[in-house]
Amino acid sequence: MNEDDALWRRLVFPSDYRNPTPAARYHLTVIGAGPAGLVTAIAAAGLGARVALVERHAMGGDCLNVGCVPSKTLLAGASGGLTFALAMQRVRTVRAAIARHDSVERYTQAGVDVFLGQGSFSTAHEIRVGEATLRTRRTVIATGARARMPALPGLEEITPLSNESVFDLTEQPRRLAVLGAGPVGCELAQAFARLGTQVELLELGPQILPQDEPEAAQRVADALVRDGVRLRLGARVTGASRTLAGKALMLADGTAVAADEVLVAAGRTRNVEGLELQRAGVRFDREAGIAVNARLQTSHPHIYAAGDVCAALQFTHAADAQARIAVRNALFPGQARADALVIPWCTYTRPELAHVGATSRQLQGAGGTFDRYRVEFGELDRGQTDDAADGFAEVLTARGSDRILGATIVGRDAGEQLAPLVLALTRGLGLKSLGSLVLPYPTRSEYLRRILDSYSRTRLTPFTAGTLRWWLRRTL
Repeated sequence: MNEDDALWRRLVFPSDYRNPTPAARYHLTVIGAGPAGLVTAIAAAGLGARVALVERHAMGGDCLNVGCVPSKTLLAGASGGLTFALAMQRVRTVRAAIARHDSVERYTQAGVDVFLGQGSFSTAHEIRVGEATLRTRRTVIATGARARMPALPGLEEITPLSNESVFDLTEQPRRLAVLGAGPVGCELAQAFARLGTQVELLELGPQILPQDEPEAAQRVADALVRDGVRLRLGARVTGASRTLAGKALMLADGTAVAADEVLVAAGRTRNVEGLELQRAGVRFDREAGIAVNARLQTSHPHIYAAGDVCAALQFTHAADAQARIAVRNALFPGQARADALVIPWCTYTRPELAHVGATSRQLQGAGGTFDRYRVEFGELDRGQTDDAADGFAEVLTARGSDRILGATIVGRDAGEQLAPLVLALTRGLGLKSLGSLVLPYPTRSEYLRRILDSYSRTRLTPFTAGTLRWWLRRTL
């Protein structure tokens, strides 16, 4: 453990910390100090509530410690030409710096009673943490999710990596097999490939990033291949074993994939173990997590849930948005709803792939019709002036209408470029309402102006064009 690791651990789970004496009663107890729990706790305390926050592992949850922060930092270091050792050191330095925002110290200073340890329900209004009992009017469960390990013969025996352990590596693997080509698998496969590791990325389905538009996913796949990643699509893994040369994954077609390390990125499991939810009358499923209604209320009216433990879309920003709704509904007679949230997503490979709303596959599956407007970044002047030509922006609208149904952007800073379309979808704005936008030239954001012009041309019917020509002849 180096100096940065020591600081990080001291901030998020200090070994010498002693839990406070519980208050007689809390307005709100939050179980889980990941993004959803942290936002819930500090927002409630800021409103004047008496708040207890319980965390069994580390403040900051998956995102800070083993998720978004380290993975994006590693990919940035790998793309910036750092060696494996320097890139991993940068992960530790950045994680320690950001950990101050999520630290025990910050939350105690904000007036939150922080309890480190496993929390479990004794009753719907009593929560045990070690020897302490927290009595509470309301509770928000925000225990998140963790990497799922598939039930493959021999997998446990080879001690595979997950996002929770890959950042503990001290030596660079010469060969890495990545099981699962979702966002986590693609980002880490590209990072290790750019660091010089031989990477094989295995995916059961016919494309990487299966939730995204096929052509956008193919642009990312092409980039991975250019970086040296070997893609194996339609690969059914049947088992794993140790070999004299390292580790191996056996495939259904009889071939084997040899590796020094195997990284599993094949989905998530909700963290419901140890909570004793049945004692509080909270319904849950190990796959779907805790059942909630549109107000994030569980089957017990005084207990709410937010974030990955109950959300269909498991993203940090979704957890943040749900937390703000849970606070309002738990503390006040509110009717805030989570089912109307517009949740975008972004995979931070190079190029990035960002999406919001419905995909063309979803619309076609529902029998809907739509119009497609698309701009290649290479068509923009900015695509000619620098190396920003890779990728495209695409907007789907209801057939014959300007109502936006979904949008996909693949390219540099796609997550940033998506923002105006997220705003439009959230506010129910159509393409016509964006027509007065003036965008700086030359930028990639000019894609939106091009799409607006394309839509406007579809409105110029023969009758409208004839009327305009008639008017202009009269006014000459």
